[in-house]
Amino acid sequence: MKNYLSKFGTVAGIITILVSLMGCAQTRALNNLEKLILDQDEYEHCESKTICCIEAMDYERNHEEIINIIFNSGNLDLIDQLVERFPKDYRNYIVSGDAYIKNAMMQQMMGLFMKSSAAASFSKAKDYYLKALELNDKDIYVLGIISFMYGEKKEYDKAKELLNRGIELAPNNPLLYLALGEMYDRKSEYTTAIDYYKKVLEFTEDEVAKDFEHMNQYFHKLVDYFPNSFEEAREEAKKVLKILEVKQKT
Repeated sequence: MKNYLSKFGTVAGIITILVSLMGCAQTRALNNLEKLILDQDEYEHCESKTICCIEAMDYERNHEEIINIIFNSGNLDLIDQLVERFPKDYRNYIVSGDAYIKNAMMQQMMGLFMKSSAAASFSKAKDYYLKALELNDKDIYVLGIISFMYGEKKEYDKAKELLNRGIELAPNNPLLYLALGEMYDRKSEYTTAIDYYKKVLEFTEDEVAKDFEHMNQYFHKLVDYFPNSFEEAREEAKKVLKILEVKQKT
């Protein structure tokens, strides 16, 4: 029995060492990935080397770190290549859409001369989000963002369809009700808008917890642009309701 336990302990020790070595190897690979992206001397060949580096590591295990490094680099060409290399991973399309939205926002801040470039980036982002939705039609974040983009173009029927699909999947997500309220406000249908904003105030913290957890997944890179807590959503609803009550009386 003692001999068996001794052998078992030896095997367990070897496994622990191997796991530790694998972890160190993955950390070195991630550090190398970051260096490749940041190394200006390697710029011309940076993209292909970076993709090769990603292929050499445990992609699924390190996906969050890979995404964070690439997204933070702002390298849109590299983001495009990531999608091309892993075309069935819907998460990468979401990250790519977010990257192009972020790029478009920066271009808008630069002024009128960047207007056409910003429009092209928004269009590219929309294509990526739609592809993500094709691969996974249950992602609430994507449903919300695409509906917002439709709303900006005053394509309210399309926006409403996506938001209602979202509510079917996540009936306790207050952001979807905020979005519907905003849409009806834009259409000057104030009574309906008020109903949706009031719905936000009816929820409890426990009811919305699961849906907010889903929205805050690491590959939803622009989630901070939205009220990303129940308290923020409630405060937004209260603020808009005061404005709508005034509009309704005029």
